[in-house]
Amino acid sequence: MRVSVKRTVEISAILVIVLGIWFIARPVTPQPLLTKGEPRAVWNQQLKAVEDGLSTKIVMSDWQLHPTSLAELKTVSARITELNLSGDDLVRQIDAITACSHLRILHLRTVIGDEQIAALAQLRELEVLDLPLATGVTNAGLKALEGHPKLRLVRLRAPLVTDAGLAVFAQMPELRWLHLMEVPVTDAGLGVFQALPKLESLYLDGDQATDEGLSALILARPDLHFHRDQVHLSTDPRQGDGHTD
Repeated sequence: MRVSVKRTVEISAILVIVLGIWFIARPVTPQPLLTKGEPRAVWNQQLKAVEDGLSTKIVMSDWQLHPTSLAELKTVSARITELNLSGDDLVRQIDAITACSHLRILHLRTVIGDEQIAALAQLRELEVLDLPLATGVTNAGLKALEGHPKLRLVRLRAPLVTDAGLAVFAQMPELRWLHLMEVPVTDAGLGVFQALPKLESLYLDGDQATDEGLSALILARPDLHFHRDQVHLSTDPRQGDGHTD
């Protein structure tokens, strides 16, 4: 009986050791970022993920941020490559965004003007700039983007920009995709788009060009994927190419 008990104890001890080794060495599945819940909890978790080197982006597109929250970006600014932010008056902390010197993708849903777009133009690694509320940006402010070396996609709602301001896009050597909303582009301004050899996609929503002018653009650039108010023109040879957005 004593031998049996001793043997049982030895086996139990071995099992404990084996289980302990397995627990330490087992593969750990990373937990996904929180996708539902209070904005503060989501914000904190994403900041922590950046701090821990598990992520390089902050995506808060489903929530409205308070401007004071942005100040916390400065502690991780060197690690951030993507920001997707929404909120009222976030321009009060625009310096927290511009501190992210390695930022490549920016979706910013807050009203901005010339001063703010000039600040964002200093982010020289930006490839995607999405500003759907650039309602205070004028031709003078847009000119700050002239010569930007890496911008590939620009999306703007900018009703104060006119044909004269469109020339800036010809000075973006890497521009591939352009989406202009409520920019009062007329036939006189369409020539700029013909002169962008790398431009692959052009969306105009709420423009003031005529169908004749736009048809002439399509004729001159049949390679261009073009939508007006989210649809192809009837004269567009690519309207049946099966392209999906």
